[in-house]
Amino acid sequence: MLCELLIPAGFVLAIDQVSKKLMFERLGQLRPSRSDVGWKPRLRPLLNTTIALGLVRDRRALVILWGLAALGTIVSIFHAAVFHAWAARVGFGAALGGATSNLIDWLRLGAIVDFIDLRIWPVFNLADVFIVLGIGVVLWSVW
Repeated sequence: MLCELLIPAGFVLAIDQVSKKLMFERLGQLRPSRSDVGWKPRLRPLLNTTIALGLVRDRRALVILWGLAALGTIVSIFHAAVFHAWAARVGFGAALGGATSNLIDWLRLGAIVDFIDLRIWPVFNLADVFIVLGIGVVLWSVW
């Protein structure tokens, strides 16, 4: 049961950290070009120094909040019958992996590497995608 949480979390963490490393390496090499004009989505790496909507600035508080969320997730999976569905555990794992990856960036760099720019939405990264998809899967599975 715990593997269905940890395997997706590890998978998301690895994919997101590799993508951020590649984008962070490109951060200094990118130059605006003619193709940057228009509405097409693009890769635009940037360092986002705000986390938790700018509400949390203390690193210790953020680690404590993450720990409480992770503990709450694990307790919910084991004790709440509604979360015994396989899809709910996998969704929680994906969201947990994304949140962990963003936390690692913020603790290590003091910022989160965002790079997906749809031009109609704030710039985001794969961790953000997996957090939203993971929670969506959880909600769908318990509906």
